[in-house]
Amino acid sequence: MEQSPGEGKQSLFRKGVIIPIFYQVLVSMIFVAMIPVILLLVVSMGGTESFIGTIGTSATVLILTIGTILVVFMWSYFVAHHVTQPIVELSSIATRISRGYVPEGEIEVRSNDEIGELVIAFNKMVNTYRILDTLAKEEAETEQ
Repeated sequence: MEQSPGEGKQSLFRKGVIIPIFYQVLVSMIFVAMIPVILLLVVSMGGTESFIGTIGTSATVLILTIGTILVVFMWSYFVAHHVTQPIVELSSIATRISRGYVPEGEIEVRSNDEIGELVIAFNKMVNTYRILDTLAKEEAETEQ
């Protein structure tokens, strides 16, 4: 049985553990939610009383809140970028294909999740399009 282009990559790809994006985001948000608790534990440990005494309890809570908000914004940006970047790349390539450009090689699979599966399916679709395009060109040449 002949192996289509990209199937070798897919079989290697499927050997890893697939962690759905939902769970990646869920775990990351739980981690971010634990940051203030961890910071409060660190501040309340011995040797930090002078810090709380110097700036006060309300100022300490304010600093911890601002720090947590900054970490949440940075982490949210990272997660959103991680999820959307491959989709934006696929969209760009799909737009170019619709205009007649067919990429030479396959798109690199960078993740082991739903996005990676989407890239594998997209590569298969592009390979099928290449085959159909080649067959159509050969048929047109034989008719002439």
